[in-house]
Amino acid sequence: MRRHAATAAALLIALFVVVGPATPAAAHTKLARSVPAAKATVTRPVTAVTLTFSGLIKRAGTEVEVVGTDGKDVRTGDVTVLDKTVTAPVSPLPLGRITVRWQTVSADGHALTGEYAFSNKAPAPPVATRVPATRSPTPAGSTPTGEATVEAGAVVPISADSGLSTGAIAGGAAVAVIAVGGLAGLLWWRRRPNG
Repeated sequence: MRRHAATAAALLIALFVVVGPATPAAAHTKLARSVPAAKATVTRPVTAVTLTFSGLIKRAGTEVEVVGTDGKDVRTGDVTVLDKTVTAPVSPLPLGRITVRWQTVSADGHALTGEYAFSNKAPAPPVATRVPATRSPTPAGSTPTGEATVEAGAVVPISADSGLSTGAIAGGAAVAVIAVGGLAGLLWWRRRPNG
């Protein structure tokens, strides 16, 4: 009887030695690492959440949600899958607890799901706002284009920047003086006494 018990024990030990090393190889794929890590506190802006698994995973069936305390998903685009790594781009995270929920499918077809949380203490970057240019109000009766109105009979002074040169103005004045002088001479000549 003791001989049979010893033989059975030897068989069990041999079976354990043969099957034991094969057990890790048969283990299912699991989440090996995440960035940001579970229970971590981040103080710098996060642009993406990265999940790395222990084995190859499939793109089909892979989804990631990144939500704040308000329950809104801050993911900004589709997740990308490369071998064992899943990357989910996110918008600036709200302050406080951030929960990451994920699901994927391992290369051998097993469905995997899980979630973890971390804390965000990095404030969102300020949003640049463009302020439209404001114009000062136009007084009543004035023209909005900046052009001056001239009333009938008003004398308009000519400035140096009005487009007329000083020489042109002086030349015009000289012509006017000559014309007036010539007209006065003609009138005097016609009215002079004959004789």
